[in-house]
Amino acid sequence: MKTDFHTAENSDSVRSVIRALGLLTALGKEGRSLTELARAVGISPSTASRLLNTLQGQGFIANNEENKYVPGLALTSLLYSTDQWAPLRQVARAATAALRAELNETVAFFVRTACDRLCIESSESEQVVRRICQPGERRTIFRGAAGKALLAFGEDKNPWADLFGTDDRFEMATGSVRTVAELAKECDEIRRQGYAFSRQESTLESWAVAAPVYIDGKLVGVLTTVVPLTRFSEAGLAQVIKATSDVANRYSNQSHVERKRKNGRPKATVGAR
Repeated sequence: MKTDFHTAENSDSVRSVIRALGLLTALGKEGRSLTELARAVGISPSTASRLLNTLQGQGFIANNEENKYVPGLALTSLLYSTDQWAPLRQVARAATAALRAELNETVAFFVRTACDRLCIESSESEQVVRRICQPGERRTIFRGAAGKALLAFGEDKNPWADLFGTDDRFEMATGSVRTVAELAKECDEIRRQGYAFSRQESTLESWAVAAPVYIDGKLVGVLTTVVPLTRFSEAGLAQVIKATSDVANRYSNQSHVERKRKNGRPKATVGAR
């Protein structure tokens, strides 16, 4: 959520709180310098320095070896204790790393939150040209492979009214228009084939393949390979589909195929088999 730091209530205390929250939001995974943080929030370096010193004194931020501000122990402890996805992160982190090592493309793990798809873990490609997808990235669920997979394999088999209301069509990144009926039909096909594919649906520069991950027979998220459009080919697509599906099944404790083949739910340890 983007906060308008310039139109907040004109109170010194409220303004300071909002600015401090803005600085925390702007930290990022790798950390930022004083100048970068001040620019991101739209305040002077002196004001940023004063607020950062206060936050650092309370343990919410820290300085790393590069003299950049990074999340501190108090902040990470707070986030972990309130993170509803914490039990899933170990599986998501291992799965994304394993698939990235196999394909050397950026891999992300998405979960559904309301009408969006949210990235909770990712492993970035080492190639110079790559799609960057960082934890915290949130996009509309009905555009892109990850969102379509979450819709197709999720428990809600008729989510269209909640997502679209009375609208019967929506626009893609290219400007082309799709109907809700077309999306519903595609989700049926995704369930049959076991994976979702998208090309220039949520961004103009990439394509993606997503496969479901299950724990105790329930969908918990989707493993997604995201690739620059410049590296699209039929052979490459086939390779990404196979690798993404295989790794997603490996990190499920009961795969979609097994659920269809067996009755009951075998007890298994979550993780790679």
